[in-house]
Amino acid sequence: MKTKIISLIKSETFRQLIIYGIIGVIGLFVDFGVYWLEVYQFGIQVELANFISSSCGLINNFLWNSFLNFKVRDHLIRRFIKYYVVGQITTLFTTVCLYVFVTLLGQNKMVVKMIATLVATMLQFGVNKKFTFNKK
Repeated sequence: MKTKIISLIKSETFRQLIIYGIIGVIGLFVDFGVYWLEVYQFGIQVELANFISSSCGLINNFLWNSFLNFKVRDHLIRRFIKYYVVGQITTLFTTVCLYVFVTLLGQNKMVVKMIATLVATMLQFGVNKKFTFNKK
């Protein structure tokens, strides 16, 4: 068991997962920074601001993941479309989780957001590694 854990930690997939998470945190700063500017500085409606800011975060993350993490530079438009669709689907997933667990069931907003984001990130990583950034 110990050997399997050490092997997993030393694997390329684990390295990619860690870098994916770091890039995700950077993307959160981009998303929230753009959202803040749109809403508080330019008075843009929150739903539109959320779509634009999350799109900025996804573009940021796609570029970092393409060139630094997964090191793929071919078919970038096709890869970006896949990445963007996966990102928006997982955004929908986290929104549904927030609605169900916070609005309907009265759970803690931040706890639900953190857990839903963690689950969404793991799902995104798996889908993006297999389909978006596959080198075949």
